[in-house]
Amino acid sequence: MRLKGIQWIMCMGLLVGLMQAIPSEGKSTTDFNTLETIKSSPKVFSDHPSLISLKQAWGIVLANYEGIKAQDYAEKKAKKLSTAAKLSFLPEIDLSAFYVHLGKQIEISPLNANTQGQIRNLAGGAERFLNNPALAQGMGGMVNTLTQPFLFSKQNIVMGALSIIYPLYMGGARFYMSKLASLAHKESVEVSRLKRLSTFQELVKIYYGLVLDMEVLDVLKGVEQGHLKHYQNALKRQRAGQIAKVEVLSASVAYEKSKIKTMQARDALEVAALAFNTILSSQSMPVSQAHFAPTAHLNIRLKALPNLSFFVQETLNSYPVLRSLAIKKQSAHQMTNLQVSKFLPHFNFFGAYLMKENNSMFMNMIPEWFVGVGARLPILTPNGRIMHYQAAKIDELQTAALQSQAKKDMELLVHKTYLQCQALFKEYKSLDSSIALAKENLKLQEEAFNQGMGTNASVVDARNSLAGILVEQKTSAFKYISALVDLMVLSDHTDLFYDFVY
Repeated sequence: MRLKGIQWIMCMGLLVGLMQAIPSEGKSTTDFNTLETIKSSPKVFSDHPSLISLKQAWGIVLANYEGIKAQDYAEKKAKKLSTAAKLSFLPEIDLSAFYVHLGKQIEISPLNANTQGQIRNLAGGAERFLNNPALAQGMGGMVNTLTQPFLFSKQNIVMGALSIIYPLYMGGARFYMSKLASLAHKESVEVSRLKRLSTFQELVKIYYGLVLDMEVLDVLKGVEQGHLKHYQNALKRQRAGQIAKVEVLSASVAYEKSKIKTMQARDALEVAALAFNTILSSQSMPVSQAHFAPTAHLNIRLKALPNLSFFVQETLNSYPVLRSLAIKKQSAHQMTNLQVSKFLPHFNFFGAYLMKENNSMFMNMIPEWFVGVGARLPILTPNGRIMHYQAAKIDELQTAALQSQAKKDMELLVHKTYLQCQALFKEYKSLDSSIALAKENLKLQEEAFNQGMGTNASVVDARNSLAGILVEQKTSAFKYISALVDLMVLSDHTDLFYDFVY
């Protein structure tokens, strides 16, 4: 029983300091109890740490926390992709050029060899018949021209073109793709909100966890000093022959165990301080250079929570996970429409302006510009269009089911967390009378021991009982704060959190 009582004392010591650390309105953020704890823990805190409130710590986290920055980059990326999808409604305009070197230039002979021989024979007969040298010479030149091949294309061809392609109708694919990109950006915004809420939730628990460990250490020091004083009194009484040696040994054991518990609490405080400085660190201020300490205390403001329906409605309307599922449902519907567009005809407008050298018959024959309209209707494709459409419909049904179930789960979670907050608040307040009774009992047991009417075990048990009740109340306060931040995060009302804690 004594061992269990001592263990309870050590736990109670964890939170006694918190009872003594409630700040009044307008009090300086530099609390003397906080400073005493820091000074007595040289391995945990530096000589001059920066005392910051929860709001100040949250501001540092928003500015430095890499997890939030990473999600912000993801949101910016999604926004760029959404803008890019909207540009799909613009035409595609290209400026192109090419150079071709042929193996030889292209020449076309208008007459075959047999016809050319017949024409030459005819020209020779005409010359003899006409017996006119001038006319004969003219006919000879004409025959030579007709029988010679003419140039169709040079060996080197250089051309340029300014072309345009504009999709007139793609079955609605461009609209649905733009809508999907916009929904992806909205979802990234919700993911970013969720990251901020979860980080705030983590910070609160780390912050008040450190406060808890600091005040626990204060309590355990007080318990240790109480055991030391009792041990010294027991030694005096033994020397006076008033008590047996076993009473002194019992007091000594209780004192030694209290020192061990204090050492363990100091180690726990060091770990908690490291976690706190880690979440506040940044690239410009690594953990080794981050020296912060909290100014808050584990006490609860006597303020009633808003009704349950408020938190339920706010959660269903604004919690990022539910909003993300709603966006996913819309995306699934747009994806179904996108699959339908693959069955519809596509119409495109196209045109081009050509830049060329008119140095051959071939180049002269090519027009300088052209425009037109093209149409395409897929009949059979190897892409499994029907299966993709069916899969999109199934995904739409799946997302709707997930959204419906998530709403039920979140409503249950809010209800559970709300009742937990109320229960912990009542538990915290109900322990006030138990603490008063335990203090009075310890006082009576110490007086009885000093007068020779009590035993060492009675004093130790009384001190352990008081410490246990103090620890229980402070543990309830920490659990209440943890449940409260969970409730505020679910309803996206972290601003209200500061109204209920110190």
